[in-house]
Amino acid sequence: MKGHYKNILCVLSDSHRQDDTVAQALHIAKAHQASLTIMLSLESLPPNASMVMESFSYVDSQQTMETQAQHWLKEQAESWGKHYPVSTAVTVGQPLIDVVRYVKKNNIDLVIKRAEESFLDKLFGSLDMRLFRKCPCPVWIINHKPRSQYKNVVAALDLNYHYPQHEVSIRRDLNRDILRHASQIALLEFAQLHIVHVFDAVPENIARDGFISVDNDRMETDLAKIHAERESELDKLLEELGNELDDNVLEYLKPLKHIVHGYPRREIAATTTSLDTDIIVMGTVARLGVPGYIMGDTAEETIHQLKCAVVGVKPRGFETPISID
Repeated sequence: MKGHYKNILCVLSDSHRQDDTVAQALHIAKAHQASLTIMLSLESLPPNASMVMESFSYVDSQQTMETQAQHWLKEQAESWGKHYPVSTAVTVGQPLIDVVRYVKKNNIDLVIKRAEESFLDKLFGSLDMRLFRKCPCPVWIINHKPRSQYKNVVAALDLNYHYPQHEVSIRRDLNRDILRHASQIALLEFAQLHIVHVFDAVPENIARDGFISVDNDRMETDLAKIHAERESELDKLLEELGNELDDNVLEYLKPLKHIVHGYPRREIAATTTSLDTDIIVMGTVARLGVPGYIMGDTAEETIHQLKCAVVGVKPRGFETPISID
């Protein structure tokens, strides 16, 4: 089955409280028999650091910081790698650029990172969100205090295919990939797989503010048709998934379907919360086939409402705007 990871990169932003992050990465790498690199990615000192603090030399401090980081990571890796081999890398510069360039140069197919600490009431920090937007491979951001085992895994799908034909095929492929990743995680964790789709026939604010008139009886009929259409599309995806998996695996997974009428920017997160979700797998790019396009508003707002781990998946053919040079 597609979706097995071969090259995993675990990104550490500092040396504090990272054992849980590395343990999660080791757990995933071992299950997939994938190579694992642990990267300590630090921000470089600002160019005017020596002007602000005359007590040190900028160049010497940069070199000392990198040397000390390499020494720390090497010592830690000896402990982390006792039960599974790991490689290490240290970068000092711009973490987003350094991570993305490493991903591209080394054919990384999964990035794992701990959510950044934030003074705001949000789980995900600036670097997390930028990786969701610009990293070419799936990005798995775990909680500050991850649960020892996931119980509920959500695949968030957009089953609306009322788009130009060239875009429909990309959307279908993205749904397939999201479902594959979520299935792999559910199997790895012996967890319940949930599939969530939220559809909105008429934008809530337009209907609420009376900008258009709606025949309620016909609206109910339309909603029933949309629900049936989306359920049919989901059944096709599940049939394809069942054909990819080994015999009886889909029956073992017993995915639960949640097709919800509502405002996606609110209901995806609300449904995820009601399911006591440990991790959600979702697409994170607004327009498909547009290199480096920004994250969609629905994805961005949804992620900021979540308190669980997130795996962000890009559509096939996505090109990061960050160059390899």
